[in-house]
Amino acid sequence: MFMIKKILTPVLLFMLSVTAFAQINTFPASESFDAVFTEGQDVVFIPNWTGNRVNSPATATRIFREEVDYNSAPAAISVIPTAAFTGTISVNLDMTGITALNVNFFAKSMSNGAGSRNVNLNMEASIDGGLTWIGNQEVLSLPNEDQTDFISYSYTLPLATANQPNVLLHLLVTRGAGTGTPARLVMDDFSFVENTATVLEASETALNFSQLQGTPSAAQTFTVSAINLTGDLNIAVTTDFEISIDPNVGYSNAIVIPETADFMGPITIYTRLNAATAGAHNGTVTVSSPGAVSRTIELTGDTVLVNVTNPTPLVLTQGFNQTVFSAWDPAAAMGTFPEHMAFWAHSVSDPGLDTPFIEDWHCLYNLTNRSRFVGQGDNGISFVNAANPQFVGVCDGSDPTQTTGAVIENGKAGAVILSLDTSSLSAQVSTDTDFVTIMWTGRTIAQNSRIYGLRMQYRIGDGNGNPNAGWTEFPGTEEYISGATDNFEQKITQLPLECDGYPLVQVRWVYYFISGTGARPNMGIDDIQIDVATTLGTPDLEATKSFGFYPNPANGNMIYFNRPSNVILSDVSGKVICKAENTSEMYVGNLTPGVYFIRNAAGKVLKMVR
Repeated sequence: MFMIKKILTPVLLFMLSVTAFAQINTFPASESFDAVFTEGQDVVFIPNWTGNRVNSPATATRIFREEVDYNSAPAAISVIPTAAFTGTISVNLDMTGITALNVNFFAKSMSNGAGSRNVNLNMEASIDGGLTWIGNQEVLSLPNEDQTDFISYSYTLPLATANQPNVLLHLLVTRGAGTGTPARLVMDDFSFVENTATVLEASETALNFSQLQGTPSAAQTFTVSAINLTGDLNIAVTTDFEISIDPNVGYSNAIVIPETADFMGPITIYTRLNAATAGAHNGTVTVSSPGAVSRTIELTGDTVLVNVTNPTPLVLTQGFNQTVFSAWDPAAAMGTFPEHMAFWAHSVSDPGLDTPFIEDWHCLYNLTNRSRFVGQGDNGISFVNAANPQFVGVCDGSDPTQTTGAVIENGKAGAVILSLDTSSLSAQVSTDTDFVTIMWTGRTIAQNSRIYGLRMQYRIGDGNGNPNAGWTEFPGTEEYISGATDNFEQKITQLPLECDGYPLVQVRWVYYFISGTGARPNMGIDDIQIDVATTLGTPDLEATKSFGFYPNPANGNMIYFNRPSNVILSDVSGKVICKAENTSEMYVGNLTPGVYFIRNAAGKVLKMVR
């Protein structure tokens, strides 16, 4: 008999190696570690089970067959992790035809030296041969002590493994926090059982948000899957948070997904923070269905108070023609702004057009480094950003030489805002039509290697107090791009007619990053002038005026006078463009866009917008 056993042993080992890549494919299945382990590195130590370092029972290190402490005779499996060794055991499964699988087993810890570390077991699965792992979960964490009894534990494979022919189950044994050695983990009597109960699965356990007050935070996502459903899938979120199955619309505090199939998912759920008050917020999303263990996602977030000035609007009337802004003194008091204007700041060194504004600029206007707004005297106000915001003492002048310590949290230069009241103006074609033209100058105070722009945008109202809501691009991009030092361009922008007739219309110039590396340019806004030109709705009405013309703005090639006149056409610099005598019309198709003036023989001057 001894000789027969000696002969059969190599044969048995060979058969084990042949079946190394076989799979557990009949369920229920079990494993009690009765067979002798094959020892080695990355070895199939029993059929369908692989270990990264399997040693002999006599050595009793790493992974080994436990022949003393077991739940059922004759053996169990023990794993001792170290600082350099994570016990890694893989089990090959064929889950074709199986929608959900539970792994049940018994385990306990045994003392291993005098250390204070727990032994931890995490389990996860792969359906792509181990390239990616899903469903990682800590199944147990046991102290470094001799536990008397084995305790039952369970792990449900991720629902993505349903009906998959090649599934790897990972058991990862690691040492916990503390000092010295961890416990020895002993496991026994594994069973693999198809799960017929309703199972819910969520891809995340926690989400964190950051919100500006008045604007919902960016949405974050998690997915929900369910198997063996017997009723609807219910997803609910607590106060201050919202959920939706669409990233753009439909946010609420609850979603009901009707049961339409035995297996559902993964379904993407969009979650955001939308608190009305500033401060820290906590909540949960709960996923539930009849007969299932609910899943909970912990939510945390901070809502930042937005504190910007919405300036008192400048009242516009027919015939209005006024320079609104032409200079800003570098000695102007911090926290002050030009009349009807404000300067807004944010926290981003290289902002885009969608960077959210948080508060006003409230530092001095004569600072010479770091991010800042600078009073440029007769050249207006300028923006320049740097990687770092101002130190608090430099900002307010209390410590002009401060080089360490607290900085202004939202101290990056961002936008110039102008408020207008157009409530007395009309855009109705059947009556007077009022055209609001804004003339402004964009400047490059100092060129640098990064390219920036000053983009003009508008909105009707104040976004319900939200500085980041409702902004619209002008038809055709209205902006100035940084150029050479001392370069400037005079711009003429017509406010869309849809802005007429409102008590508050806001225009802003946004300082934004376009391209490049290195230092950022210092760019300025200057010479903001507003003109209101009025045209009558019909030529008959226009003829009732002593001297007039139509259309204005002159969008076509011709303008028409209400009566024959001697006229002189000049540009804003006073240069005469052309003269005509006793004329009822004038060709203007060759004029570049801009503002022009028409004078008659009696000395009356009309403004024309081309």
